Amino acid sequence: LRWIPSKLFMAFGYMCTSPRLRRISLIRHYHSPLDFITDRFRSQFLRYSIFVILLVPSIIYLAAQPITLKGNFNDLFGLEDNNVIAPVAICAFILVLEWIGGLNVVAYTDSAQGILMILAFVLMSSTLCHLYGGWGSDIFNPKTYPKPNFFQVPSTEDQVAMWSFSLQWISFAALPHFQQRTYASGEFKSMKLAYFVISLAPWLTMLVGVFSGTLGVYLLQGQETSNPFTGVVAELMGASGFGYVAGLLILVGSVAAIISTADSLLIATTHMVMSEVVNPNMKNASHARVSFVSKVVSFTVMALGLLIALTDDGALSDLAAVQNGMCLQAVPTLLIGLFFSPRFTPHAWVIAVGALAGFITTVVINYTWNEDEDNYFMNAGVWGLCHNIGLMFTLEMALRLCHAGEWRAPKWDVPITDNFGGDMPITYDWLNGLMRNVREPFKSEWFVGMFLVTSVLLLPCNSAGLPELGEQAADGTYPDFAPTTVGGYPDWVFKLLMGSVVLSLTLLWGISKLPSNLDDLSDLQDDSEYLPKKKLKSSTSLPTSSPSGVPAVGKVVTTDHAIAT
Repeated sequence: LRWIPSKLFMAFGYMCTSPRLRRISLIRHYHSPLDFITDRFRSQFLRYSIFVILLVPSIIYLAAQPITLKGNFNDLFGLEDNNVIAPVAICAFILVLEWIGGLNVVAYTDSAQGILMILAFVLMSSTLCHLYGGWGSDIFNPKTYPKPNFFQVPSTEDQVAMWSFSLQWISFAALPHFQQRTYASGEFKSMKLAYFVISLAPWLTMLVGVFSGTLGVYLLQGQETSNPFTGVVAELMGASGFGYVAGLLILVGSVAAIISTADSLLIATTHMVMSEVVNPNMKNASHARVSFVSKVVSFTVMALGLLIALTDDGALSDLAAVQNGMCLQAVPTLLIGLFFSPRFTPHAWVIAVGALAGFITTVVINYTWNEDEDNYFMNAGVWGLCHNIGLMFTLEMALRLCHAGEWRAPKWDVPITDNFGGDMPITYDWLNGLMRNVREPFKSEWFVGMFLVTSVLLLPCNSAGLPELGEQAADGTYPDFAPTTVGGYPDWVFKLLMGSVVLSLTLLWGISKLPSNLDDLSDLQDDSEYLPKKKLKSSTSLPTSSPSGVPAVGKVVTTDHAIAT
């Protein structure tokens, strides 16, 4: 269930930050995920601190794709759990596609798997309901259901853990492959459509997954399986001819989804490494040499992801938790740069130290403290975020008390910003002036407050562990167990789903207020400081299917800063 609000938090974080990033990029020529951080704060220490914070979770996220693939294939075809043929073969295939097609491959596979998955989930849910009935059927009778504790209200610790797990998904706003889509989209109208889709997608995918999982508890009882979802699909394919078609579509769509996600992660991560590490040290290298090095980088990134996938024995959700928690530490930096006034903006080094401290805290807690579940009631990433913000506040206050004057950065800490249109830094007033005619969701107190308050209220918040199961009968049932249900749902689940509906409606309201013509800069023509700046070096345009794999979308990027992947 936690995946439904989690996906809505992901949509919330992305649509709050990407409109402003998109509009800035049209003027400042951004294409790397760290370009805004570099341009806004002008600090190499902060730039490369965030680079590390984004690089590690991107590789972990990449590793999650072959883990999913291995579980699905091995369970479906009855292979050993440690069989690695399928993930290695698919990763090699993805690497070849990335070298050949770049983001074009991602666009095509995204479209194909999206259509397939939506169709497959609709067929799967309707077929399962036809064969076994819905949540109101006798299968889900709480007295005889194999896991009656599903009908009990979760403990307070579980409720806090579920909410903090969902909160971490706002970190997707900072992930490289999401920012790359922000800069590479052909027009903002396409991004509005993306906001709309990801605000509604949980109801077409995650809710079906929840139903399949709860049904799988009944269908697979007594069976040994490491992947219940694949087991349900196998049962579906064996139930009828129509179920076989639905199950086949699910499997094909899941493979396409894995390829699409892994390919976009590979491109974005390689792109970031090339932009921030390789290209600054290869300014005079030939295009062929840069292209060769980029292939080496992409191969290395894929190899690291595959190595993690083949050696990690933790659950996929645990891997997702640490990945999101790490990336969450970059979100304060992004929000401070986009929305905070100088009065509330810490020094760049203070932001960097806070982010690194939160990153380390997340890793330490995730791999040490959570071994003792009695001490662990909130996800590691949220603990890291608390440490991040708390340390940032403390250091900034100490810095302002001890050093009231202007702090001049050492020469090594000043980045080259020629590619962003000159020496004029981005200021708070400049950002607000740029967005003066745009109704941004994050600037609406009603939108942000409604979303966050509802996300808390959708939890049960009381009656943890109730109702009690009572005594178990000889046949394994609980005859005295009588939880309150609504249409077959436990009442606390119904409350969570209705709260999630409110979250979706809130997101849709925010999307409706965004202008479709955000890319139109005609309202700024009278203000020369907002016009797209000319490049200071000779430049060339990258075509849509460029060697970089990053569509130019009509933008101009310098030759020595182009990314070849």
